[in-house]
Amino acid sequence: MIAEVNISDTVAADVSAQGKSVFPCFCCGVCCTDFQPHLELAESRLIADRLGMSLQLFLDECTDPRWPGTETHLLRHVDGKCLFLEQQAGKAKWLCRIHAFKPDCCLQWAAGAEKNECRKGLSRYWGLSVDDSGNLTGSPADLECFRDFLKTLN
Repeated sequence: MIAEVNISDTVAADVSAQGKSVFPCFCCGVCCTDFQPHLELAESRLIADRLGMSLQLFLDECTDPRWPGTETHLLRHVDGKCLFLEQQAGKAKWLCRIHAFKPDCCLQWAAGAEKNECRKGLSRYWGLSVDDSGNLTGSPADLECFRDFLKTLN
């Protein structure tokens, strides 16, 4: 049996300035595997400082050496994901180890039903999908499990 639930009934959804449904990040980590954050030099310095590293050590160990920039950098991926992404033991939840001082491009990311990355995460970890009307679809049990999980994120 497939159930269909409007996203706004499932999570505390808002409507962004662009008129798209925005729901809270459910920490699937897909955006952190599909993208490499782009850092300005000042951001690299800030992260290095917060990690207690010299800038040069941060650049050597935490940025992608294939990137040709000297004033900008890309965070390194390790095992197909951002090196700062960490899966919570036994959970379908990934957390950023530098969340408190993560790059601007990460801060500006907003989860949403229209985003392919969020849809991948819903499918991969919850067996859910989003239809063209913005409704979450899946088994009633999967939807209930997802609802319960979202309550733990607050």
